[in-house]
Amino acid sequence: MKKQTGIDALNNHLFETIEGLKNNHDPKADDCEKISVETAREISNISKIIIEGYKVKAQVVGMLANSENPMATKKAIVEGGFVEDIKELPQE
Repeated sequence: MKKQTGIDALNNHLFETIEGLKNNHDPKADDCEKISVETAREISNISKIIIEGYKVKAQVVGMLANSENPMATKKAIVEGGFVEDIKELPQE
């Protein structure tokens, strides 16, 4: 199974973390469905670093979008983890 990376995977992990924190107060939740506040805090801190990396990638994509090479922009968007694939580039 391919490991999910990218902004959508990060969002999924963050929402799972929130659910785990909410489950701490659910007496019906199994221990495997709960997460400690410290672990959630560590996930949050790591997420901030990942998000800062995506901000840099977005700046690069923005610069490439202003270039006259749409294929370079497409490649940067896909390889940067913003989307899995772009089927077609929009026609101007």
